[in-house]
Amino acid sequence: MKKYFYLCLLFTIVHSLSALQWPAASESMTTSFLEERDGMVQAGLVFENYDTMRPFDNGETVFRYSPEAYSALPGSGDSLLVLGHENGFQSIYAGITPAETRADRNRISAGEFLKAPSESEESEETGFCRFFIRDALLDQIVNPLVLLPLPPDTRSPRLLSVLLIDGDNSYELMGQQEDLIVPVGNYMVYVRSEDFTNRGVRQMPYTYSLYNLGTLLLERQLDAVQQSGGSRVFQDGSPLDSVFTLSGYLFLGDIVMTSGRSVVEITLADVHGNESSESFDIGVTR
Repeated sequence: MKKYFYLCLLFTIVHSLSALQWPAASESMTTSFLEERDGMVQAGLVFENYDTMRPFDNGETVFRYSPEAYSALPGSGDSLLVLGHENGFQSIYAGITPAETRADRNRISAGEFLKAPSESEESEETGFCRFFIRDALLDQIVNPLVLLPLPPDTRSPRLLSVLLIDGDNSYELMGQQEDLIVPVGNYMVYVRSEDFTNRGVRQMPYTYSLYNLGTLLLERQLDAVQQSGGSRVFQDGSPLDSVFTLSGYLFLGDIVMTSGRSVVEITLADVHGNESSESFDIGVTR
């Protein structure tokens, strides 16, 4: 119940905020919320080869930091600029130039340029910037795609692979040429997927659901992760590093396969509400 109350509150805030803008062109986003990049799961968005960057909303400067590790905020090891906003959120910009981080500005408007295209006037390379949104009250890192105004998109997420793993036994559900037979057991479910938008940007699906014989057994929503004891966890308490243990896959959870026939259905949805699903007929034997 607490989870759904939070989601309703979040979407109420979203609909009341009409002035929010992308910090860089949406087409320059190369990594989305909780997508793996260079072996690390990102808690924000990564932008590359953008022309300009602006604050996503008017805000007060609450924190500046030039390069060195700083683990209390996402983006440690980069230059950080944190802005506080009237809606209760903080926006965090990591990887901007040290000069921009040190600029003596207490309040930055959404119409200002936040970062020059290049740190060096002689270079045409723009590098990349990481962008995070933090709910300071609940100490959560929020999926920016829930808050930002989204360009139209009609393309649905696509399921690429589903793995059932029980000890040393692993079964791939996609592309089976004949009925799949598995022994009874407690199986870990891993899902690999992609969501290419109409504008050609790849991002993570927003919701993952697993049904067996029509009953919802597992669900994971990429809306936010909480800070807990120096680590990041989902609202159900699952640590981030337990959900992304297998490169390219998301761990949905465990299901018990009992003797008989199972029909496993995986449903994906993106932040626009576009959905897709795949069903798998599985025979379970003792």
